[in-house]
Amino acid sequence: MKHEELIMFTVVGVSFSPPPTAFDVVVPRDDTTLFTGYLKVLPAVVDIVDFEGGEYDHPGASRTVKLSDGGSFREQIVRFERPGGTAPDAAGHFDYDVSAFTGILGGIVSDGVARWTYAHGSTGRTHITWTYGYRPLPGRRFIMKHLIGPLWMRYMRRGMAACLRAIVEARRESKAAAAAAFSSPSGPDLP
Repeated sequence: MKHEELIMFTVVGVSFSPPPTAFDVVVPRDDTTLFTGYLKVLPAVVDIVDFEGGEYDHPGASRTVKLSDGGSFREQIVRFERPGGTAPDAAGHFDYDVSAFTGILGGIVSDGVARWTYAHGSTGRTHITWTYGYRPLPGRRFIMKHLIGPLWMRYMRRGMAACLRAIVEARRESKAAAAAAFSSPSGPDLP
């Protein structure tokens, strides 16, 4: 049986926070708040269950993602590197393989890959690249590439925008907490 090639999709976003901050906000995110479906064609993430390997923060850890259409898929981390881990300017990586599709996608694709990179941009900025690839089942390449693909790209753009908003919100919350600490009658808590 011929093994179909992945059909790849990529979106890029720019955060005005440094890579470690962007990574720390997006990677442990609640996917149900970021991936909310698209046009009732692409299902929303409604739950994450069946964690294996402890916390979902190292290669080998896996989980099952439940979708609003009743389908699901399995994610397994293959690379988890926080930005600056190996060198001050080293990019961060959050890569996982996707398998065991059920529901609508189970009849179209066999597996997939997701690759997130958090690279240093100009001072204090992060270039976030999200690449997602689906391997269509035999005879499903046209459906995946030309019918679902354009919708998936829109969905990815919306997902990236939600990630960038989450980073901005986390930055606001951090600044508000710092301001509150300095404005308290006793001043900031210092060691």
